[in-house]
Amino acid sequence: MKRAWIYFRLSKDEDQELNSLQNQRRIITDYANQNEYEIVGESFDDNVTGLTFERDGIIKIEDAVDKGIIDTVLVKDLSRLGRHRTQTALFLDYLTENNVNVVSVTEGIDSFNENDDLIIGFKQIINDLYCKDISRKVSAGVRQKQKDKGLIETLPMGYYKDKNTNKVCIDEEAAEIIREIFDLYIEGYGTTTIAKKLNERGIKSPEFYMRRRIADWKPSISKKYLWVQTAIKRILTNELYIGIMVNHKTVSSKIRKSKTTVPTEEQFRHPNFCEAIIAESVWNQAQFLLAQRAEIRPRASGGRKIHRYSGIIKCAECGASLIARTRKWKDTEYVEYTCNSNHRYGKQYCTAHLVRESQLDELITDEVRSLQECILAEADKYDNIVREWNRKKPIYERQISQYETTIIGLSREIEGLVIDRMNDREHSELYNKMIADREKQIAELRQKIDECREFDRVSKERRKSLQKTSEVIAEIMEEGHISDTHLRMLVRQVTIHQNEDKSLDIEFEMNGNWNGSVAVYVSPDDD
Repeated sequence: MKRAWIYFRLSKDEDQELNSLQNQRRIITDYANQNEYEIVGESFDDNVTGLTFERDGIIKIEDAVDKGIIDTVLVKDLSRLGRHRTQTALFLDYLTENNVNVVSVTEGIDSFNENDDLIIGFKQIINDLYCKDISRKVSAGVRQKQKDKGLIETLPMGYYKDKNTNKVCIDEEAAEIIREIFDLYIEGYGTTTIAKKLNERGIKSPEFYMRRRIADWKPSISKKYLWVQTAIKRILTNELYIGIMVNHKTVSSKIRKSKTTVPTEEQFRHPNFCEAIIAESVWNQAQFLLAQRAEIRPRASGGRKIHRYSGIIKCAECGASLIARTRKWKDTEYVEYTCNSNHRYGKQYCTAHLVRESQLDELITDEVRSLQECILAEADKYDNIVREWNRKKPIYERQISQYETTIIGLSREIEGLVIDRMNDREHSELYNKMIADREKQIAELRQKIDECREFDRVSKERRKSLQKTSEVIAEIMEEGHISDTHLRMLVRQVTIHQNEDKSLDIEFEMNGNWNGSVAVYVSPDDD
């Protein structure tokens, strides 16, 4: 009597009634009893694709084959074994090498029967194409849902779906943690430090809040649900927290086992998809800091905040960054910056460039006020330009009309020169030069027309942009203190030069199209 192992599989995209696990098992066991097979074991896979052979049921078959306890594998049909033709063929070869055959009960196919080789090959192709076709149809359906209204696959921490209304709602307990994470990041704490702080306070990770809404779920006492740096990063970059659902960010292929990122312009974005947990202004600050910190890589030690000027303050002499040190003097604590080269290698390499954070704050406040005055003056200039444009608009329109008439005349001259060149090939080079001169004139005239037409639009947009920038700066200054985030949004780099008399020249390079300026003051003694 042959020793048989029975295997059955069900995939979520297949007919549940026709291919139910119980139905498959009954068909296979009836066949085994009728054909005098001794069933020595069985395995199955539920809701698993046939495109991969990394399945628990298949692994059990391999263990049985390696132990030499089976002679035959019984399946309802070959598609139950696998739908990837190459991997299925390799698995059949593996079984054959170990003297184990596969019998397809409903198809009457035996892998040891040479007459069935051609049929097995055709079956593998059909099964493979069927799976790819189903995959394309499912993907197309999912993609359409993502494009139309947005598709929720897994809600992040802070949200849950109401079972009665199907509406995405805020989980206030978890939402408070999300808000705290954004606040801590904007205050200057790094993602690793934030994760440590949450773990020290015993706050559970996103996995806990996702699992606790599962029916009959009981938290594991042994599992601590700890935060990690990557979880903080995912929260800080998830646009759902400002109410925007983004679908089709990546494309995965189960067949090729690949995952590619979709360009931003091809993704499906759905604003106002749900209620926002984070204000848009807070979100924009966090995104700015994420981009800047990835570029300048500021450091903080001992779970402390990143210092205000860390990563953006440089030594003009050696190019090294200035590092922050906390000092105490007469019960007063202050932060002082010094050249890293001097700190590490001594004064023979570079001078200290000592400057206090409070002094930098005073200078940058004056710099921002000066910048605001400059922006307002620039906006007034564009106001005058727009008014002048409106006054002279009829003149510009007549000028454009003259340019267009001239272009028509030059185009006709070119047509005539082309005909003359065909009749006088001996002087073709002269004609080519004459044609090129006229084409150049046409290009210059068209550029002037574009400049005239665009001048009004560009001036208005520039004026609007300046006014908006001025309003933003005014809001920042109204707070009475420039926050760490606003400081980094305004200032690109601070460069420190130490003179022979120990005075410092401090140059601020601002973000945007503004020239830096220089502030001078005398540094404290280098004790």
